[in-house]
Amino acid sequence: MKENFEQYYELASDFFKSNLGSQFLFYTLFYIVLWLLHLLLISLISYFHLILDHSIRTIGDWISDRGWIIIIIAKICVFYLATLFIGLKTKKIYSLKSYLRNSIQIPRLEILVTLLFLIIGIIGLGNVQFNKMMIFEFDRIIYSIIGTILFFGIDYAFLIIIDVFYPVRHADELKKRLIIFSILFYLFSNSTFIYEQTITLKHLIIFYLLLYVGEWRRRNWTIPLLFLIAFVVPLYAFMGFDPVWADLYSPFAAERKVSTFSFLILVAFGLGYLHYTLKKKPEYIYRD
Repeated sequence: MKENFEQYYELASDFFKSNLGSQFLFYTLFYIVLWLLHLLLISLISYFHLILDHSIRTIGDWISDRGWIIIIIAKICVFYLATLFIGLKTKKIYSLKSYLRNSIQIPRLEILVTLLFLIIGIIGLGNVQFNKMMIFEFDRIIYSIIGTILFFGIDYAFLIIIDVFYPVRHADELKKRLIIFSILFYLFSNSTFIYEQTITLKHLIIFYLLLYVGEWRRRNWTIPLLFLIAFVVPLYAFMGFDPVWADLYSPFAAERKVSTFSFLILVAFGLGYLHYTLKKKPEYIYRD
């Protein structure tokens, strides 16, 4: 028993001394601050509503109705604080600028095929059709688009920053990184945005997809951005899968519920295809 404990302790100690462990700690710290700020926002909102003698139900409805706005404010504020801290505490800011310049990858045919496959697959699985019950409010669609981009994009951008400062390049560690941060993104989001979003395992799958294509062929940030804008945003803002407002303001809606398992299988086929093309031509060196 004692020997097992010592082995686990050594493994944990080695992990947190590694660059991957440092990334884990910084990402956890990022969400601790985000959780505290989000809690402060919710508390202030609740306080002023209680002063006006509003019921708990009214407060809950108000928070849900403005869910994306609260998420946008919280994420932007914490990301801004994080960049300030990093800018003051490190001299590697030039490495980040170099990464942004040198990690531009123009989408290849395989990427476009996968993207089209995912979009058509979702439309087919959910039997997505025109939403006759839609409440047309243009500003809500804009909030959904911006909120979706920031909800996933800020986390991805923060992981880029800490990866520049604590690089992980070993193949085994890269695989662990994809799994660890996808799980953390889901768990942290689920424990933070409990009042606004319906957090499901689809969030984990989407974030894993973004992380995977960010390492496909070589490190890049352009392909994840493409998947975020061309797949996740339409999925949330235009097809009725919005985790905050569902299909209330969406021009299209799914007539059939797409289960997490079906969504997982769909994404797995897409990633499997990308992985197959990667293994088929391992000698390929991509140049923009």
